[in-house]
Amino acid sequence: MKLSLRRSLVAACLAIAALAQAVAAPAQAQTQAAVTTAAPMTVNLGAGNSQSITLPRGQSAIVDLPIDARDVLVTNPQVADAVLRSPRRIYVMGLQPGATDAAFFDAAGRRILALNIRVDENFTAVSQTLARLMPDARIHVEGANNSIVLSGRVANLTEVDQAVQVAQQFVHAPEQVVNLLQVAGKDQVMVKVRVVEMQRTVIKQLGFNLNALVGQAGGPQFLLGSAATFGVNGAILGGLNLASQIDSTLQPEVFAFDPVTGKNDLPIVCGGCNNGGQASIATLQPTAGSNGLNKGSAAIEAFERVGLIRTLAEPNLSAVSGESAKFLAGGEFPVPTGEDSTGRVTIEFKPFGVGLGFTPVVLSEGRISLKISTEVSQLTNQGAFTLSTGTGNAPLTIPGLIVRRAETTVELPSGGSMMIAGLMQEQTKQDLDSLPGLMNLPVLGALFRSRDYQEGETELVVIVTPYLVSPTSPANFQTPADGFEVARDAQTYLLGRMNDANHTPPAAIAGKTYQGPVGYVID
Repeated sequence: MKLSLRRSLVAACLAIAALAQAVAAPAQAQTQAAVTTAAPMTVNLGAGNSQSITLPRGQSAIVDLPIDARDVLVTNPQVADAVLRSPRRIYVMGLQPGATDAAFFDAAGRRILALNIRVDENFTAVSQTLARLMPDARIHVEGANNSIVLSGRVANLTEVDQAVQVAQQFVHAPEQVVNLLQVAGKDQVMVKVRVVEMQRTVIKQLGFNLNALVGQAGGPQFLLGSAATFGVNGAILGGLNLASQIDSTLQPEVFAFDPVTGKNDLPIVCGGCNNGGQASIATLQPTAGSNGLNKGSAAIEAFERVGLIRTLAEPNLSAVSGESAKFLAGGEFPVPTGEDSTGRVTIEFKPFGVGLGFTPVVLSEGRISLKISTEVSQLTNQGAFTLSTGTGNAPLTIPGLIVRRAETTVELPSGGSMMIAGLMQEQTKQDLDSLPGLMNLPVLGALFRSRDYQEGETELVVIVTPYLVSPTSPANFQTPADGFEVARDAQTYLLGRMNDANHTPPAAIAGKTYQGPVGYVID
């Protein structure tokens, strides 16, 4: 009796609960539905009968309904599948990337929930790899069809590049990685480059030019000739040039006074003869031989030159980390590149001067990676190209360039310097002309030798120094024209001055212990 009574009470309680649930069912249909992923993601949907859910490929979600569901309809079952595990719990599984929707109906055919489903590639491994390799970075990984979207904030551009490289290993093509990462603070880098060059040249020339010939009756009997060619430098450049010449075609002859003609044109046949009591005189008269044979000449040619060239260029340039910057102080010269059928010439301009280009990347711990190229060039006639423009027209000359260029990638701290390029070059040229046999004579052999000597020495260094910089007040900067005042007419005429003053502005040296002239100072 007691057992049956207890069973009756339990049945009555269940009936009352079922009745209460049936009464509250229309209201519960509009309440919140919960969607949870099976492993282990949980997604809570908001109120209403239309919700959205995003699933990685190969994962599932659990949908808890407020009332019993009898039917489910999936528009594209190839993208996602929905299974009624129980009347109020449905499993939704992502099969392949795409989008679809699912509708859930109760026993009366009313729609309980409309679920918009989007399935993306499963990039959980990407997120886990980035979290393990870059624990300090806040990177969020999302899938968009077959692409990876990286978002969040990182410390510097190096971490951006590393995250993109890791993500590219999980896709088929690099363009499938969408980079939306933001750098916490963009650093600016200023690069100071010093190009210092010293050139020293030495030229020495010593030549003996001997040319003597003795001949009679137009026929040479003895020939002696030696001339300096100066094969290294091409010709005598200057200096000392002493010469002497003897012409044997003119010889002194003695004549006596002729009382008939009244002139000194009577030849003296015998010595001591004196006609008319007049004194005999000697004059230069042509003799046997020719003007090209009976001559002798000698010349000493000596020259010495020492030259020194100093080149100093200090270009400075600033750029944001990861961005490229270029600098050129010089000019451009035209170079013909072609000619069309109408005779019009195509011109292309080539730059020259002091150039600087670099791309800085700020690494961790304040280190800077620099991809830098620097160049110092100047126009020269060495290696110039000359083109004839026709008869009567001046030739077209295209100058050459003397270039000192360096391109490299280095890594160094802010304020640290490194010599990225250097050159030590020595070039010696020497030419010796001599007369065979006679050059070995003691003492006199030096008269038959000529020497041409040239030596060049070059020392070149390129030093680079990067700095991390930040903006400051305009009052802290100074230009070369600050403090400059043009001299008045009286100062120019009487004192020969070009400027009245070029002092440092007070604002530039306020609060500083060291004071001195800066900027462009004209003496």
